[in-house]
Amino acid sequence: MKIMLNYKSFLYIAAVCWLFFSFSVFFFIANDKIILLGKEDGFFETAGAIFFLLSAILFFSLSLKNGEPNIYKRVFFILLGCAFLFAFFEEISWGQRIFNLTTPQLLQEINVQKEINLHNLEIFHGITKDGKRKSFWALILNMDRIFSIFWFTYCCLLPLLYKFNFKIKITLERISFPIVPIFIGLSFFINYLFSKIIKFYINPLLFESVDEIKESNFAFLFFIVSVFFIKNKSQLSAPSESYIDNMN
Repeated sequence: MKIMLNYKSFLYIAAVCWLFFSFSVFFFIANDKIILLGKEDGFFETAGAIFFLLSAILFFSLSLKNGEPNIYKRVFFILLGCAFLFAFFEEISWGQRIFNLTTPQLLQEINVQKEINLHNLEIFHGITKDGKRKSFWALILNMDRIFSIFWFTYCCLLPLLYKFNFKIKITLERISFPIVPIFIGLSFFINYLFSKIIKFYINPLLFESVDEIKESNFAFLFFIVSVFFIKNKSQLSAPSESYIDNMN
């Protein structure tokens, strides 16, 4: 008997398989190999940068008029494209190691890792230049926390509110706001949860690798989101039935 999978099932399976593959390295690969995979410019950071770039390309393609006729969606997709293109350049430190660029003196003084990027500036980093963990309030501007608020709000919270709160559903449909499917949003939460749980069972020396893998996984999941919108653009271009019924 043949089992037919639609693209939504395929995307969900792809997301789950990638998460399983990425975190399984901690149970099947030696610690020194894991450190190599999770180091700067290692496999997972490179993969994350590539997925951010692919996400940006797909969202920019969605912003074209022939890809998405709704102006509000096009603006939102442009913003997402810009955000992920920025994330791509930040991941590769704007080509610093590729082109062997020297970090300007000013950046060396305010960047925790002395690199050409913004997310490692001391004001946005989780630790000070002296290696001390920042206080709760000092972490308000932490780039990781800002990114976490973004993915949780857009990929987890809004899809749930859209499904279970009728007023919010109508409001989002009125502005043609593109909604991430709950099954993809769940994958974001699972990735975050796995990254926290796994730290209870591994050597603390591998914690940095866990964080690198988690970030790479988020990049992959946003790529999955962009593919979903590409595949689903015909449906996204028209108001949903619930909104039409409400207007009638």
